[in-house]
Amino acid sequence: MVALFVLTVFLFILVLDFFVLKAQGKYHPAFEPQFAQLNLPIFEKESFAIPANTFFSTGHTWLQPDSNDLVLVGIDEFGSNALGKLSILSCADSGKELKRGDLLFEGSYGNKKVKFYSPIDGEVNSINTNIINSKISDPYKTWGVQLISKDFSENRDRFFTANDAQSWMKKESNKLKSFISNHLPKVEAAGTTMFDGGSLINEPVASLDELSINEFEKEFLSL
Repeated sequence: MVALFVLTVFLFILVLDFFVLKAQGKYHPAFEPQFAQLNLPIFEKESFAIPANTFFSTGHTWLQPDSNDLVLVGIDEFGSNALGKLSILSCADSGKELKRGDLLFEGSYGNKKVKFYSPIDGEVNSINTNIINSKISDPYKTWGVQLISKDFSENRDRFFTANDAQSWMKKESNKLKSFISNHLPKVEAAGTTMFDGGSLINEPVASLDELSINEFEKEFLSL
């Protein structure tokens, strides 16, 4: 009976403390919301822009082929927004022969770097030099390189298009939301006001450590 009485008193104090802190706009550690309750605008998008005649790779690059086996390649909306405003540091050199999975772009956000890989075999025909050291504001008007395709036609089934691309983007956004919630070093890194009605930071991946960034590349940018 004594043990039951002590337990009841303890629970009563805990619940009372919870309501007092809640009235003050604070949270008791025992009732603190889990970080998975992120509410960042990028994760809540109902739709993504999917331009016509555009294919998407699992490495978050897009491809736009023409009838001459030339393929424009850029970084898709998810890839550029998940990292904040991504700035492109470098592209594969003009004339370089690439295999699928070779380094195509290197970008930066904050003081961290991220790599995007070629979705197809091909030769770099030209580079959009205007994107170097620039931030991507409109991902589908900002192509990075033009490749002379070696294998696009026979491998186009490995890419997402139209409604399939739309559904895949939504799944990737939900996956990223969970990824960030599991990899941020502490809740406060998501924004000091995330639990009292304020806004979260706009570049969540920028708060990850180097090990988590490597895992981000493996999880979202691999082919």
